[in-house]
Amino acid sequence: MNPGVNASLYDSAAQVRWILHLACAATFMVVMTLLANRLRRPIMQTLSVVWGLQTLVAVNLFCYFYWRDLFADYASVRFLGVLALHVSHFVMAPLLRHTRQLVSQGETAAAPSSRTLTRWAALGLLTTVLDQTAKHYFPAAETALTFVVSRLVSAFPYAYALWPTGVNALGTLSPSRESGFTWRALHVALFARVAALAIDLVVRVAPWSIETAAMLTAVVVAVNLIALVLFGTLLLFVALEHERAVSVRQSAELYAAKLRESHSRRLESLGGLAGGVAHDFNNILTVVVSAADAAREVASSPALLQAELDAISEAGRQGTALTRQLLDFARHKPMTVEQFDPAVVLERMRPICERVLTAARSLELQVSAVPALTMDVSQFEQVVLNLVVNARDAIDSTGSVIIALSAETVSRASASATNLAAGSYVRLAVRDSGCGIPADVLPRIFDPFVTTKEARGGTGLGLATVQRVARENGGDVFVESTLGVGTTIEVWLSATPPSGA
Repeated sequence: MNPGVNASLYDSAAQVRWILHLACAATFMVVMTLLANRLRRPIMQTLSVVWGLQTLVAVNLFCYFYWRDLFADYASVRFLGVLALHVSHFVMAPLLRHTRQLVSQGETAAAPSSRTLTRWAALGLLTTVLDQTAKHYFPAAETALTFVVSRLVSAFPYAYALWPTGVNALGTLSPSRESGFTWRALHVALFARVAALAIDLVVRVAPWSIETAAMLTAVVVAVNLIALVLFGTLLLFVALEHERAVSVRQSAELYAAKLRESHSRRLESLGGLAGGVAHDFNNILTVVVSAADAAREVASSPALLQAELDAISEAGRQGTALTRQLLDFARHKPMTVEQFDPAVVLERMRPICERVLTAARSLELQVSAVPALTMDVSQFEQVVLNLVVNARDAIDSTGSVIIALSAETVSRASASATNLAAGSYVRLAVRDSGCGIPADVLPRIFDPFVTTKEARGGTGLGLATVQRVARENGGDVFVESTLGVGTTIEVWLSATPPSGA
C-alpha cells in the first residue's frame, strides 16, 4: 500500500462508496428480477443473478467497514467474508460470459450448468485458501495482499467476459448484425468496471504525495460509483434492447411461418381443386360419352342428332370453364364473378342432367321465382352437376331425381340454428329416391376422399367441392337421408337482389 495515502480518509471514502454501491446494486437487482419474472428472458434471468451477487459483495464490504473488529478478531468470520467475496466474483465470471453469448448468439446460447458454476465456486474457495495462507506466513504484506488480491478478483469476471477467445462451436463470439449496438454497449459496461478497478489499484499502490493521494481518493470513489451506475444502466439497456431484438426476430419468424402456412394451405387447396376438377371432368366426360353413344344410335334422325350434339357442346363448354377455374386459381386470379338468374342456368342444364341420369331415370325440376346470384356461374353449374351425379349413383335404374330451386330468408332468430347469416338465400335442393346414406358414413360425407363408390371410380371429392363452393359464397350445405327412402341435399347460397329490385 502506498504510504502517501491517508488510510482513514480512504476508509471514510470507502464507507460512502460501499453504502452507495449497496443501494445501486440492490436497486438494479430488484429491477432486473422484476423484468426477468415478467419477460422470462435468459439474459434478464442471468443479469438478475449477477446483480444478486453484486449485492452480496456490497453487503459483505458494508459489514466489514462497520464491524471491522469482528472480522479482525475472529479468523473464521474473516475467512467467510473473504470466501463470500471471492466466490461471488468467480461465479459472476461465467454468468457475464453467458450474457455476452446471449447478445451475440441469441436465445440459443446455453446457460452455465450447475456443475460449471460449482467449479467456479471451487476456484473461489481455492483462491481464498491461498490468500489466507499467504497472509498467515507473510503478515507484513497482509495489507498489500488484501488490496491487490481483492482488486484482481473483483476485476476478473469483467476481464474474463471481455476475453476474445470464444466458447461456441465456431470458436468465436462475433455478434449478429442486429445485435451489434447491444454488443458494443455490453463491452463499454465491462470496460468501465475494469477501468474503475484499475484506477483504484493504481491510486493505492503508486507513490503519490499525501496531497495528491488525498485528492485521488475522492476521485477513485467518484469513478467507482460512476462506473457502477454506468455498468448497471448499460446492462439494463442491453437487456431491454435484447428483448426488443428477440421480439422483432420472433415476430419476423412468426410472419414467415404464417406465410409458409398460407402457401402450404394454398398448395393444399390447389391439390383439392385439381382433384375436384378431375372429378368434375369425369362427370362432364360421362355426359360427352353418353351423348356420343346416343348420337350414334339416332344418326338416322337429324333432329335427334342435333339435340345430342348440343349436349356434347354444352359439356365441352363446362369443361372449358372448369379449366379456366383451375388456371385462375394457379395464377392467383379471382374467380369471374357475375350476376345471373339461377333458374335460367338450371333450365339450360336440364339436357345435360337428363343425359347423366339416362332415360330410364326420371328428372323433375321444381323452380320458383328466385333472386339473382352473384358468383362464378361455372361454380353453380359444377354444384348442380355434382349433386345430380351423386343422385344417379344412389338410385337404381328406375329411380327419380327432383331438383328444386326456391327463395329462402333466414331471420336473426334462426341464424344461429342454421349457422347462416341473416338474409336472403337461394336454396338448391336435389332429392333422390335411392338407398340413402348409412348413419356411420353421414357425418363424414363432406370429408375429401371419403366415398362409398370406390368400385365405380368415386373420388370422394364431389360433396367436398359442393360444400367449399357454398361456403365461399356465403352459404352452406345440409343433408337429410333415410336408408331405403332417399337423400335430400340442400345447398344454400347467399342471394343478391337483381339490380333495380
